[in-house]
Order: sequence, then C-alpha cells, then structure tokens
Amino acid sequence: MTRSTVISILCCKTKNCVALVGAPGVGKTAIAEGLAQWIAAGKVPAELSKARVVEVDLGAMVAGTVLRGMFESRLKTVIKEAENSGGKIILFIDEMHMLIGAGDKWGSNDAANILKPALARGRIRCVGATTFDDYRKYIEKDAALERRFQKVHVEEPSTQATIAILRGIKQQYELHHSLEIQDAAIVAAAELAGRYITGRQFPDKAIDLIDAACATAKKMMQIDSQEKEEDTVKKAIVAVSRCTGIPVSTLDQEEKDRLIHLADRLHERVVGQDEAVNLVAEAVLRSRAGLDQPGQPIGSFLFLGLTGVGKTELAKALAEQLFDSEKMLVRIDMSEYVGFGAVARLIGAAPSCIGYDDGGQLTEIVRRRPYSVILFDEVEKADPLVLNVFIQLLDDGVLTDGKGRTVDFKNTIIIMTSNLGAEHLTAGMAGESTMEAAKDLVMKKVQKHFKPEFLNRLSEVVIFEPLLHDKLKEIVKIQMKSVTARVAAKSISLSASDAALDVILLESCNLMNGARPIRRWVQKNVMTVLSRMLLKGEAVEGSTIVIDATDDKRGLRYEVVNPQGKSPVV
Repeated sequence: MTRSTVISILCCKTKNCVALVGAPGVGKTAIAEGLAQWIAAGKVPAELSKARVVEVDLGAMVAGTVLRGMFESRLKTVIKEAENSGGKIILFIDEMHMLIGAGDKWGSNDAANILKPALARGRIRCVGATTFDDYRKYIEKDAALERRFQKVHVEEPSTQATIAILRGIKQQYELHHSLEIQDAAIVAAAELAGRYITGRQFPDKAIDLIDAACATAKKMMQIDSQEKEEDTVKKAIVAVSRCTGIPVSTLDQEEKDRLIHLADRLHERVVGQDEAVNLVAEAVLRSRAGLDQPGQPIGSFLFLGLTGVGKTELAKALAEQLFDSEKMLVRIDMSEYVGFGAVARLIGAAPSCIGYDDGGQLTEIVRRRPYSVILFDEVEKADPLVLNVFIQLLDDGVLTDGKGRTVDFKNTIIIMTSNLGAEHLTAGMAGESTMEAAKDLVMKKVQKHFKPEFLNRLSEVVIFEPLLHDKLKEIVKIQMKSVTARVAAKSISLSASDAALDVILLESCNLMNGARPIRRWVQKNVMTVLSRMLLKGEAVEGSTIVIDATDDKRGLRYEVVNPQGKSPVV
C-alpha cells in the first residue's frame, strides 16, 4: 500500500513530493531505498523509468561553509541539476525536519525556503522522511513547507510482515556473518522482539535482534568448533534476549510449565496464605493464557491485611517466579505521593515546570524495566488524583508521561498494599468475631475508601489472614533454612533441632506483627552468634554447627564439630 501511494504521488504534476512520517524504526528510509530498487527492476510507471534516487546530505552540505552564500550556492546547484534532469532525479532527504534552519547561520534563507519555489512548481521530485514528533514540532509550524509535501503515514508492520522482511534480507546477514540463518531463528527473533522488546518498533527491533544473534553465534562457533550452527543461532537468540531484559525462563514450553505450577512454587515461600496465593496464581494464569482483557497489566491486585502476614513476600515471590529475580520488584511508598505535585512526581512534570527533564518516578522505571512487579505500598495514603491515574493504568495498560511518551505496562504486575480494616482482622483473631465476618467488615471499609471504578478494575482484592502459631513455626523453619544456606556457602554445615526452633518461635512470636519479628530475632541473635564464631575461628571449613535448646528451654546453645573433634559449647 505504501509503495503504490509513494509512486502515485511522485507521478503527480504538482505536489509530487512525499513526506514519509512514522515512528523510528518502522522502515521509512528502507522505503526510499526500495524505491530505487523498484526503479532498477522496472516495476514503476514510465514517468519514473530510468530515474535515480539521490540522497541529499544536509550535514555534508553545511560543513565547511565559512563564507556567506556558500551553503545557498551548494543547495541551488543540487536543485538546478534535479530540475534539468526532467524529473529523472528524485531527491531523498532523510530527517527532513532538518531543512528548517539549515544554513541559516547569518540569518539568510534556510534550506526550506530555498527549496520552496522549486517544490511549489513541481519541477523536482522529492521524498522526505521524519518522525511524528519532529514533523509536528518543525514541519507543521511551517505551513508553506507542509503543503508542498503529501504526507504518507508509515505504519509499523505486523509480526508476520516482519518475518517476511527478515526472510528478504537474511542473505545480507548470512554473507556478513558467514553462517546460515535458520528460518526457525527468524521466526523466533520476530516473535521474541514483538513480545518482549517494548518502546521500539518492527522491523528495526527484530533486525537488531537477529543481527546480534548472528554475531553471538559466530563468536561461539569460533570459540568452540564443535558448536552446531543451527543450534547456536537459537542459543544466541536466548542470550540476546537475556541482554535485552527478556526473561529467558519465560520462553516456549518452560513458561507454560512455570505458570501451571506457579501456585505450588509460591506456596514454598508464602506460608499460611493459601487462598491469597491461589487467587493471585489463577489471575496470572488467565492473563498469560490470553483469556483476560488484552492490553492490560498481567495482573493487578489489592493486598489487605495486618503487617508481617506475607503481602510483600508474595510480591517478591511473584517477581522471582515470573521475571527470574527479586530485583524485578519495584517498590514505591505511596505515603510520599500526597498533595500538590504528587501526580507530576509519578508520571513526570509538564513542560516548563520544575522537574520536567527528570521524568516520572514510575514511568521512567517501567520504561527501563518493562518486565517487573510494581508494588505500591500503603496505597490508601496516596492523593486521590494519583488514584485517578491508577484507574487509567489498570484500564488501558499504558500511561503518558510529562514528555508525551507512552509507557507500556502490559508486561507488569501491579500490586497495591493497604492496612485498611486491619483492626477487624485483629478482632477476628482474638475471637471477638469470626474471620469471615472480619473480612466482610474489611471489604466494607475498603469500598468506603476507594471509588468503585478503581476497585472494579483490579484483577483481585486479596485479604491476607493473620498467621497463627503453626504457620509461624513453618516460617521459623524457612528462616533457618536461609541461614543454613548462607553458612553452607562458607563450607560449613548447620543444623537446628526442633527444640531450638521452638525456642526461636517462643522468643520472637508476636501474632499482631506476623513474621517480621521472627526475621529480626534470627538476625539479631542467631546470625550475630554465628558471625562471632566465624570471625574467632571457632568454626572453619568442614565444621558442623549444631544449634539446640538450653536445658531451661529459654535460650540456644551452639556446639561446633570440627574435623579434629568437638569444640566447647557456646
């Protein structure tokens, strides 16, 4: 469609100039290069046969113009040659917005004003290319220049069209890299780029991916001569996907397995919240299967409950399971987004306002890390205007920052935490009411605080139940397992008896504060004692540390079994 439109415009008597306008990377320059190939192949009307496409390098023309009139003379020479060719020279001006002001060093006519007379009379054919932003910023403001071009929107090609483009250019990359590009690698590059690389357009991002994959494959083959070429290309695509932030573990069948068993893996880290874990896992499963509303975040949740019951831990577990690392969790304290300027801090200030160049704290993070879990802590404290922004985010999956750039949230998980109604859960735990009745009271308070249009756009509202003694005992085991792993990294074994675990639970247990006191107690007491033993040399590589309860069951004792024998009890 774009090809026939460009050719039709070039064949006009007047206004035979084309302005290719599109996002960066959609192939505007490639259309001009393709035009030259169509002419050489004879696939154009007679009016354009034997024509030449000549690129006008404005930067080179301006370079070295130390005297007044030198630039004008150079440009007029180009125009005259194009006019004398009888339409057989088609000028191509990449970044055509640079015509505005080019050569205007001494206040004389710039390149745009020099070109206007020739363009108006249709004496020369011209093809220009620029982005939407630059066209709006420069070309639209010069109405006389704009009306001399016919604007053609260059749309981003689909995934299938991109695959066809890659197949068409693969020979160039095969010659450059001296290897054969398998068709499966082409399809994988297009699909991976389309799914995981945001903020860029087809076909540019897919071409860059296949080029980088070939370069990596070539390097691997040179290092290991036994490496198979066809396998290497696929491995290279995975390696490049890792470099671009694509979670490798979410590829192909492995993602399906991970999603199917997501609830089981979350249960390994989050104790005593079976209902909450299942609700979250099911919502994510529906979204990734493509059965939820398209274009929205993977999942959006409001976590309610007492402190220390696992809200943040579940967010960390989701980041680890879906995006391979807890570092993919972005935590934003909503108590800081209150009053004037709260929205500007979140998505960026408007032009001419303080902080415009810094961008928004939320939008900039997601632009850099489009695959992440966003945790909005204490969301009930946020300004109402910020909650209105969240409504758009949850509904459309995008936000527009202060600079007018669209930020895509479709590959994020949105989690908001709140302590609203926690007093009802405390009363339910104390036996003053049933837990179901307490949950109903919590929901009534939440519905009173938040707008219905906000709550209705969430995937789930999840209430975390208070943790009882049996669940806290499991958390003690998890904490000690973590300590054991850290000590094992120093080639030292660690074991804790069941009696020792009971002591830790007894000394640290606080039902109102959940699991956090347990973690603090283990760090302050167990980790401190172990650190002192390591620094004193009481435990060395190959040692085994046994932790047991004291005779009065109120403290812990530590026995070190070194390779040479037992050491005194601490």
